[in-house]
Amino acid sequence: MREDVNDLLDRAVGWYQPRTASDPASIAGIAGKRRRRRRLGAIAVSTLITLGSLALLIGALKPGGPQPSIGSSPPSGSVVPNSPGQVIGFHGLEVTAPASWKINDTTCGTPQSDTVIRDEGATTTCLVPRPPGINSLELVDNPEYWQAKMESVRSITNPHGVQLERGTIPDRPGAAIYVPDLHVLMFVDTVTNTGTNAIIDSIQLADTDPNGCGMRQMQLDPPTSYQPEASMRDVLIAGAPSSIAICHYIDHWLVSSATLTGQEMTDLVSVVNGLPEGFVHAPPSTYDPSLCSEPSSAGGELGSGFLLWVSEAGSAPLPLWAHVGFCGHLGITNGARDGQLTPELAAALNTPLHAGYVMPGRLIRDPPSN
Repeated sequence: MREDVNDLLDRAVGWYQPRTASDPASIAGIAGKRRRRRRLGAIAVSTLITLGSLALLIGALKPGGPQPSIGSSPPSGSVVPNSPGQVIGFHGLEVTAPASWKINDTTCGTPQSDTVIRDEGATTTCLVPRPPGINSLELVDNPEYWQAKMESVRSITNPHGVQLERGTIPDRPGAAIYVPDLHVLMFVDTVTNTGTNAIIDSIQLADTDPNGCGMRQMQLDPPTSYQPEASMRDVLIAGAPSSIAICHYIDHWLVSSATLTGQEMTDLVSVVNGLPEGFVHAPPSTYDPSLCSEPSSAGGELGSGFLLWVSEAGSAPLPLWAHVGFCGHLGITNGARDGQLTPELAAALNTPLHAGYVMPGRLIRDPPSN
């Protein structure tokens, strides 16, 4: 039986947004970079051979402490401590890199300037040389593959009392640093030993990151006990926010965050408040159901989602919960009102994080909730 074009598109990668525009023929390369999407990438490879130029690209578009309970003392989402560099929160730790380094400045996963690489999301695959004389710090969760390859390993304790394992990995330049307490691996590749040692010495364990995001978040949907204000039924983001913190979680661990103010924040509010009401979901025939019950290490989406904290002067920050992917109810909610996932919402959440993403090419509206 022949499938129509919409069904074929659904079976491909759907709405795909790498961090930089790329040729449609390279879409199938998603599977080569991001483990969480390997099933979807395999589907895309076989489907795109048939689809060719019908592949759909959008414009420029991947935990260690208690999280304050809803309604008690949520994070501020706006206070960033003074630091000689930029403090990166990831998977229960903080590490400081020079302030001039970019975030996820890579092509096909290869650094193109001094950069921190974390939570890249969807990327294309190609062979790109690393420019000489640049520095990079890459943060890796689920590091089993690389950890098994570590050589010349020695145990060290840095000035913050964090126990580390330092070694090298064949065919990977620089130092490989493993943090046993958090099961995180770092690749530190700098042009000087002084730069490498400064990064290693800055590693410390943390419950929250500089944007106020809890490192560990088990509640990625509104708790049943949560009672939002009546005014929140009319609009997803009410009032006059002063800042919005975006916290992205994978396997319930924080992988990236950003605090928006000014025009960036205004643009996000405009997108969120303009969403059609309700949730949507992906056609069940377009993905493997096990994707929704397995962790990222097995290619799944279990424990993945966004938590936003909306701050307004004189008020406690208010949460929103969002899901971008293939599993479950897709969109954003404040606990009283829901907004459907759209390409605009996916871009608004991921662009400040410098992350790519994948979402279904066709979405079905959920039945209205009672």
